[in-house]
Amino acid sequence: LYWNNHDQPRVVSRFGNDDPKYRVVSAKMLATMLHCLQGTPYIYAGEELGMTNTTFNSLSDYRDLESINAYHQLVDEEHLVDGKTMSRYLAVHSRDNARTPMQWDDSKNAGFSDAEPWIAVNPNYSEINAKAALADPSSVFYHYQK
Repeated sequence: LYWNNHDQPRVVSRFGNDDPKYRVVSAKMLATMLHCLQGTPYIYAGEELGMTNTTFNSLSDYRDLESINAYHQLVDEEHLVDGKTMSRYLAVHSRDNARTPMQWDDSKNAGFSDAEPWIAVNPNYSEINAKAALADPSSVFYHYQK
């Protein structure tokens, strides 16, 4: 049983509401639903923190070949959608949304590495990270633990 993995967008952005006002309650609701199902739940890295999809500013920020190729095919070759529409689609559905580095803390690169990560860190890492979750007894992390 799983909501997301390295090939699926982050669950709180896909099926919940990742607006800061609703992110925590959405992530907790999805965690509760998953754990009430019959079977063995699988938690993807960062799901227990309520990590969200990121927003990439341009096609060059993406690394996923399926996303890049789909953009070129649908926008540049077949002219089925405009670039702005396709960018909105990728912001919701691209696999790269779940492939951003794990957000450990609010330090450089979210504490993931001192080296430059292969894909950009989600800009919300200073608020959504493991260190902050451990410091907040009402966090998504402690809901999963309970």
